[in-house]
Amino acid sequence: MTPVSTTLTTELLLHRAGTKSYWRGLTYREAVLSLRVHSRHVAARVRGGDEDAYVVELSWSGTHLVGSCSCPHGSEGFFCKHCVAVGLVLLDRGQTVPPPDAEDVELKDVLRSLPPDVLRDLLYEQAAKDLKLRARIISSF
Repeated sequence: MTPVSTTLTTELLLHRAGTKSYWRGLTYREAVLSLRVHSRHVAARVRGGDEDAYVVELSWSGTHLVGSCSCPHGSEGFFCKHCVAVGLVLLDRGQTVPPPDAEDVELKDVLRSLPPDVLRDLLYEQAAKDLKLRARIISSF
């Protein structure tokens, strides 16, 4: 079995973004306003050329690095210069995008603090939309 690689590198950022967006992302590192590494993803805000702040998220889908950004290019589904800038800042800081199977301590802590009726309502809402989850819940009784 081949080991799964979820290693953030400059080469991977170049591959995901393409040459033009990668090189533009190099100049946007100073535009990263905030960056937070969560249990399974990275969230950031990046100042755009028009002074708007864009919301960026990086995560893994299996071994595929996924980037989303609220800028026009990112909203079309592209891995944009803002995603590249966030990835480069992570590398500069010696950080990375957490693996997709990392324990989500943050979520567990929040779920522990919620009252049972709120948890039931949240679970019902999700299970009503997700047939597999619904079947899992029903078959467990």
